Amino acid sequence: MPHRAASKVKGLYKKHNLRCPNQEGLPTNCDCPWYGRYRCISKGLAAWARKTVDPRTKAGAEAVLARLKTVVDERKYSPEGEQRSLGSGQRFSDFVLEWKTHYAEEYGLTSNSLDDMLNVLTEGLGSFTLEHLAGDPVHIERWLNRMQKERNWSPNTWNRYYGLLNTLCVRATRWKTNGTPRMAHNPMTSIERRVGTKKKFGVRIEEAVEDKLFEACAALNRPQHAPHSIRLDWDKVDTIRKRVAGGESQSKVARSFGISSGLCCQIVKGDIWNREKYRVGTKGDLMRLRLMMALDTGVRREEMMLIQIKHINFRPALTTVEGEQRELFAVEVQSKGEKTTGEKEFVWVGTERLKEALKKRRFALRNDPEAYVFGTETGKRQKAFRRMWRELFTLAGLKYGRDKGVVWHTLRHEFCSRTAENTGDPVVAQELARHKDLRTTQGYLHPRLARVLAAATGLNRKS
Repeated sequence: MPHRAASKVKGLYKKHNLRCPNQEGLPTNCDCPWYGRYRCISKGLAAWARKTVDPRTKAGAEAVLARLKTVVDERKYSPEGEQRSLGSGQRFSDFVLEWKTHYAEEYGLTSNSLDDMLNVLTEGLGSFTLEHLAGDPVHIERWLNRMQKERNWSPNTWNRYYGLLNTLCVRATRWKTNGTPRMAHNPMTSIERRVGTKKKFGVRIEEAVEDKLFEACAALNRPQHAPHSIRLDWDKVDTIRKRVAGGESQSKVARSFGISSGLCCQIVKGDIWNREKYRVGTKGDLMRLRLMMALDTGVRREEMMLIQIKHINFRPALTTVEGEQRELFAVEVQSKGEKTTGEKEFVWVGTERLKEALKKRRFALRNDPEAYVFGTETGKRQKAFRRMWRELFTLAGLKYGRDKGVVWHTLRHEFCSRTAENTGDPVVAQELARHKDLRTTQGYLHPRLARVLAAATGLNRKS
């Protein structure tokens, strides 16, 4: 009987012919065909699938074996070969892989956290078919509850997995194979979300705090490429130069500071630790521009980092306010709402400070349409600036963190709150924030402490 090599995948093996020199080696090192075994059924995978299955890799063989298991479980197995239409018999793990490859990556939904979540879903529910999951929402809910206990999930984390499962199931109801939906209906509609803890975003960025943030931007324009040394600082460097200028030998001064004579010589000559040679950075200027954009338009951080010169219409739109004609810039943003509606979204730049700042930025980038306005100094794309905004908040005396209610997204809350205060109309705030539901906007509206206290003092009973 031919030797069967282990592939480390249950049910997947090879039948080596007698002349195969690789009978004791890795199965991917030879061209012998793959076989699959499941519930007393043993079949050549290439013959059953009616297509070539690469004998040098396991990925294609695993996919065919997964489909073989599916049809056996559903009692649809035919020894003559695979039926081309899988329909609702597709395994959840195969569907997740297909969704990630042909949908999530195409629409830019992939991330490290998403990969981790998909791995958890695949491990727990991947062996079930879409038909089974669609008909058994209780099984999904029990799995979520069990994982919450085992992994100590918070209600918010439970809701995140619920949301991802719902996204996958909605896509499964829309995708069809030979006219048959992968899922007849979405099982997640039968499961209720958990009541999670609300994010603490009630802190307001008052005008005084806003001024501190803009003042702190200047501190971020520090010299670049400053030398780092655990033994030296600017005071010690100045002392080294004074002692050498006073007549002491460089070797003696170097020994007293625990540095080499060569390093001491470079310091004295001004080759290193020279303030005049250091170029002052512009990170503070970029953060000032980002602050203006967040406070004056409410644009999200991810949307901001994708804005290019070509997305800003520098031909102003005109509007009349209290009999006075004013100019606005329209800025096209690539929002998460566009991915679902397919419609372009815009934010309006109406403040003088932001309009002037954008004009200067346009000039600095030489009006290059592909340059990123809120990216690096030279206009290259920058994915995020988390370390920079955290340092900025620290310099401004703000203690950041979700538990403290102050993060970069707080600036968007502040924009919505100020818009509602200035207009007295939350619907206008909803429109400028680009929210689909007014209830979402209401979660972004926070009163000023002064107004709350003033209302409290006005509760005296009139005689």
